Amino acid sequence: MEESIYNLVPVEKVVQAKPPRYVSKYDHSKIHLPGSTFGCHGSTLLLGAGNVVKEDGKFFGPPKFEDKKYLKKGEKLSSVPSKLTEPAKPFKYQGERKPTVPRQDERPVMGLKTNKNFITANAVEAILAVPKGLEITEPDYLKKADYGKVPGYLPLVKEEIARENEMIDQYVKEQMGLNAPKERIDEVGAEERQELIDQLKTKWDALNANYQKLTHMTKIESFGLLKRKEVLEKELAQLEKDITLLEGRGPLLVRAG
Repeated sequence: MEESIYNLVPVEKVVQAKPPRYVSKYDHSKIHLPGSTFGCHGSTLLLGAGNVVKEDGKFFGPPKFEDKKYLKKGEKLSSVPSKLTEPAKPFKYQGERKPTVPRQDERPVMGLKTNKNFITANAVEAILAVPKGLEITEPDYLKKADYGKVPGYLPLVKEEIARENEMIDQYVKEQMGLNAPKERIDEVGAEERQELIDQLKTKWDALNANYQKLTHMTKIESFGLLKRKEVLEKELAQLEKDITLLEGRGPLLVRAG
């Protein structure tokens, strides 16, 4: 074992007390050991060894025990009250029963004959018989109340077909360019032209003033300011392009809507 400081502590030895010796409550000197072969060998023979003692109704245990009285078959059957207050009635079948089997002395009448012609009798019976049901006839459509009249749904169907044909014709004409309206081109006058140039320049000055406020910034950290600067640059470039177009030589033509 490894060295430990706990090994220096003296350990007290605990002596366990032995339980009391078992002693049977029966006196073995007065009873026999039925069927036992213990103690039969050797010079010392124990009391009752090797003696088989049989008694009626006793197969194990001390012979002085009294047998237990067990319940025998049908012992308490008479004490159970009967549930039948009235005697049982014999069973009877309901309805008509089949005829009984003829007895040995009951014999059928033999030798009976008839002159009836069953073929003729069956034919006459079939001819004179009343039909079971009426014959089903087809309806007469000429006698209907709405015979010869236009059905109510037919005008609606015709209108829907005409509407579809009109939509198809209009689509075909649009694809072929037949329904395109004729374009009208007008010439812009000198006064109107100069007025447009002045308005564009005024708008350019206002946008340029806002744009100049952002140009002094060397570093734009805000995404909104950067986006605004890009929009102003695009608008200023478009205005300069429009002003150059209006100040150019030659007539200015405008397509009338």
